[in-house]
Amino acid sequence: MTILHTLHWVQFAGTEKVCVDLCNELSKEHNVFLLTSKHIKPYINDKVNLVEIDFEKNRYNPLFLFKIANIIKKINPDVIHVHNTKELEVMYNARIFLKKKIPIIATKHTLTPKKKFALADLAVGILEETHSIINSNNSIIIKNGMAYKEPKILPKEEKFHIISAARLTPAKGMQTIIKALSLVKFDYEFSIFGQGEQKEELQNMIKELGLENNITIVGFVDNLNDYLASADVQIIASIFEPFGLTAIDGIYYSNVLISTNTGICADILDKNLIFENTPEALAEKLTEIYNNYNFYLEKFEKIKERKEDFSIEKMVEQYVQAYKSLIK
Repeated sequence: MTILHTLHWVQFAGTEKVCVDLCNELSKEHNVFLLTSKHIKPYINDKVNLVEIDFEKNRYNPLFLFKIANIIKKINPDVIHVHNTKELEVMYNARIFLKKKIPIIATKHTLTPKKKFALADLAVGILEETHSIINSNNSIIIKNGMAYKEPKILPKEEKFHIISAARLTPAKGMQTIIKALSLVKFDYEFSIFGQGEQKEELQNMIKELGLENNITIVGFVDNLNDYLASADVQIIASIFEPFGLTAIDGIYYSNVLISTNTGICADILDKNLIFENTPEALAEKLTEIYNNYNFYLEKFEKIKERKEDFSIEKMVEQYVQAYKSLIK
């Protein structure tokens, strides 16, 4: 099967990671093309055929659409899989230049309602919440999966090590974690992994609270799995999540994961691992974990038994079935 994926590159975050993992795994048995920015190149394997394109161009420009149509003709895919609304419109409009109608499948990775998903022959929600806002007569749910990499345990200090990984925006709740840590009475180190426009604001907050010796904004790393496996606790403090891919990282690698009641965490975590999204509630939860660590280890170990539900192999199998259902 020849599959054409399209991705509007912003930065390497959740949607991009899902797309990359899916392309890499599919390329083991299928002919995979990825239409996106050159910035994706370090993340894809040699079997994925990268076609560099800039989706920032006008999606209604006939010359741009004609160019896209010619790319599609050359590749001649059995199915087109889009990961953002912008390319969905581009691929749909480019079909006016094609004699052969190639089916389009579109994955809804966010919680922002978009009427354009009705343009897809099949729309995919990654959770019930995303599925419920898809404006399509033909839609299914396929939960995100991830490709497992054996972690390396890193050396650590004696301090209780807390970790959080997310885009640095207010919706991800890093400010809540920092405020909560200013309230706890035990010794800790907190590592923040991620990039974004809130970085300076968070650095100022850390300084104002006098936490420079305890909190570090590390930035982006390629081996997050190593850090998760080496830390004592992972925190997800998002106000809302369409899915929460770092939760799947946590299920595979973390010793203990706690989260707000959102995304996939709301479905899979024990109530003892969920906290109310306030600094005071999080500080109380962290103190409980510090004082009763083995109890929380056991609670999360039971959650980790379900990790195969979120394997890349299971996700790929479901997408292949979806592709085949569209090919006539």
